[in-house]
Amino acid sequence: MPVAAEAPSAFEVRAPKSEFPFWKWPVSIGLATVLLYFALRGVDWRQAWIILSHCRLKYLALACACSALSYVVRAMRWRLLLTAQEKLAPATVLWASSVGYLANAYLPARAGELVRTAMISSRSRLSKTYVFAIAMTERVIELVILVIMTSLMSTTLTFKPLWLSRTLLLVTIGAAVGTVFLLVLPKVDRAGTRFIAGLPLGPGAQNRLREIAAHIALALTAVRNPLRLSKVCALSAVVWTLDATAAVILAHALGMRLFFSVALLLSTGLALGSALPSTPGALGIFQLVAVTVLMPFNFTQTDAAIYTLVAQAGSYVVITTLGLIGLWQYRVSRVETQVIRPVIDSDGRSKRIESLT
Repeated sequence: MPVAAEAPSAFEVRAPKSEFPFWKWPVSIGLATVLLYFALRGVDWRQAWIILSHCRLKYLALACACSALSYVVRAMRWRLLLTAQEKLAPATVLWASSVGYLANAYLPARAGELVRTAMISSRSRLSKTYVFAIAMTERVIELVILVIMTSLMSTTLTFKPLWLSRTLLLVTIGAAVGTVFLLVLPKVDRAGTRFIAGLPLGPGAQNRLREIAAHIALALTAVRNPLRLSKVCALSAVVWTLDATAAVILAHALGMRLFFSVALLLSTGLALGSALPSTPGALGIFQLVAVTVLMPFNFTQTDAAIYTLVAQAGSYVVITTLGLIGLWQYRVSRVETQVIRPVIDSDGRSKRIESLT
């Protein structure tokens, strides 16, 4: 792993203050409150307590284990894309990814994407722009694979509401357009350069835009390798399989029956819901989407509500555990990182020694 000089400590890794204006907090909290109201109104809380009290903990633990494994596979996929430019230790990417998801769970506006970008950049020679572009490319591929899996598995359902069929069709078309855009964009680099040159901006701003465009084009070339792209797609399929399996097991733990195809539909709904102004941990969005998707498939509103609350609580347990370990590992690695510097020995020849930062 390349040596980084004076990386910030774990608690110093954050996006610039301007990325988190104060107004986002009341907006996020207000949105979560409204969505929770519509998702949970009419819930029979006495019945919800009965369901919760009969939860089978061994299946709940198994669902959490599947979820944790999903986060590990996500880190492997991200590392596969990052190593197109520089080899990174698996542990470095795993803990940065975990801290990123931890930040998404507790901060608004998907701040974790900026956090994990800063952590990887501080432990490599990769620029923040490049790392962030890779992260966004990963998200697009992830969504495309999810939509493909959901479209295929939805054919096994004997019943689908009309609105759900239409939504799935639109999402599938959008995924196809996104795939074409992802593959074509690296080929239009010259056109982008000419476009930037024609903008009414000063030389400094144009140079900055060219730099950003170059990093994005470089990031997208990471998926131009057919073998790497196929591996990323395969890992994405594994991620969604693990997530859907965890959802099915969790439903079983609560005495409910959730089909694998419906679990994928739920994941698709949550992925689309992330386009809304994100609340910490998608609180409110998660509940409203789950109630909307699950109720047509023999879930009562109470069933759907208690399922989502337990699912989100389990998710917080998993990602908080992984994220805190990641923060600790990141802070420890700052102490253990070795800085190599040239030293002139007594006979005038330069040599290299290693010392701790």
